[in-house]
Amino acid sequence: MKVSTILGLVASATTAFADLSLKEAANGFSIGVAANTRFFEEEGYLEATNQYNTMVAENGCKLPNIQAEQGVYDFTDCDAHLAKAEELGMKFRGHCLIWFDYQPEWFQNIKGYDNMKNAIVDHITTVLTHYKGKIDTWDIVNEAVDDWSSGENGTFQLRDNFLTRECPDYIDIAFKTAREVDPEVKLYYNDYNNEGLYGSKTDSVYNLVKDLVDRGVPIDGVGLQYHLHTNAYPEYEKVVETMRRYAELGLEVQITEMDVNSVEGKTEEAFALQAKLYGEGLRACLDSPNCTGFIVWGVGDSNSWRSNGYPLAFDANYAPKPAYYAMLNVLKEYNNVTLLNKYIKN
Repeated sequence: MKVSTILGLVASATTAFADLSLKEAANGFSIGVAANTRFFEEEGYLEATNQYNTMVAENGCKLPNIQAEQGVYDFTDCDAHLAKAEELGMKFRGHCLIWFDYQPEWFQNIKGYDNMKNAIVDHITTVLTHYKGKIDTWDIVNEAVDDWSSGENGTFQLRDNFLTRECPDYIDIAFKTAREVDPEVKLYYNDYNNEGLYGSKTDSVYNLVKDLVDRGVPIDGVGLQYHLHTNAYPEYEKVVETMRRYAELGLEVQITEMDVNSVEGKTEEAFALQAKLYGEGLRACLDSPNCTGFIVWGVGDSNSWRSNGYPLAFDANYAPKPAYYAMLNVLKEYNNVTLLNKYIKN
């Protein structure tokens, strides 16, 4: 490359920086997005998805989608997500094996400890065997801690649901089964309101995980879902402290379902605050040596489960919002990536 061309690129770096994708700026750090096969025919959707380097299926790899009928496994949708990730050169993260919500009636209606245990073991064994060597990280159990658990004195309270009623040690069973089936896969517990904003839930999730670690139940990491609102969000220092506590247990963390619901609607001020919160969340992760990934829960605002709150990094037309550029700038700062580096590589 000519010196004059290099100087020209340096001079225009500010305006040209938008030509860098998140995955280029990430320099190998896992910056991801939840995707849905329903939108894979939309060019803008795939272009926006391809700005990231990691994909998770929003729903396609959950139990209801894979085993709607007991004992009948259909991997079509989960496989399609994985295939699209591979086509786009993205890593793929598994979500989630055992969850209490939105489950088929056959699963909710199981009675008896042995029957529930066998159903859990069979599902985890079949799914992890199918994806062995293809997916290196899975959320094994999702959202097990009760929202009103106090977390006092090292305690935690699990949700009262069909899982805990029929099989009180289902969490142990799930993690132990997963480790036995695939010793190489990273095993995560995933939950919300555990990033530091709500002290009781944050402490309760930590206490559950610490109990697992203390008893030798295999676990590698904790997912902080990070579903925020523009009028309810954690301080950066609280997030870093939460991550540090898990590091002391020898565990990884990831921000797994980032979005920011705008309670004020579609305003410049709300989008500016969204950008600040996206940037702070990513910065907290990058400032924590045990934080290995940052995932946004959806591609464009219209695809989001919180679509009325415009919570994502791309708008309904898949144009990047201030939150996108906030993440891009943080990655650039931490990884010293510029457009000039991109052209020199090429």
